[in-house]
Amino acid sequence: MIFQKKEQAEGVGSNDSTTIIAAGTRTRGDFEGANPLRIDGQITGNIACDSRVVIGSNGVVKGNITCAQADISGTLEGDIVVTESLMLRKDAVVLGNINARMLQMEPGVQFNGQCIMGAAVVEKPIAKKVKKEETLVAEYAA
Repeated sequence: MIFQKKEQAEGVGSNDSTTIIAAGTRTRGDFEGANPLRIDGQITGNIACDSRVVIGSNGVVKGNITCAQADISGTLEGDIVVTESLMLRKDAVVLGNINARMLQMEPGVQFNGQCIMGAAVVEKPIAKKVKKEETLVAEYAA
């Protein structure tokens, strides 16, 4: 019985795990995942996430983001595609284009780019992006 509870606990945690890029951490490279992602450090690279991306007040992303939901308090230097909802908090800085089904913006946000909202958002941008990259890798390897 003890082993059974341990296995159940491990199974629950692994399905809802959030990846955290802690403050003071700098990383380069593209991120791709199904679980939520919280960024309090700095990422230089593109992000593709099937879930939610949160950029904390000290977080910085230099690259494009494609995700289901996003909540930004920090800085994004790149384009963002959100298939559900995007929340820009008062101190957020977005230097790039926004493509989101729904957008909420608090007073004080700095935004420089174009914004497309509503039904024009691509339904499954993550799957298309991944397939395109696989094709490019296959072509390069040949």
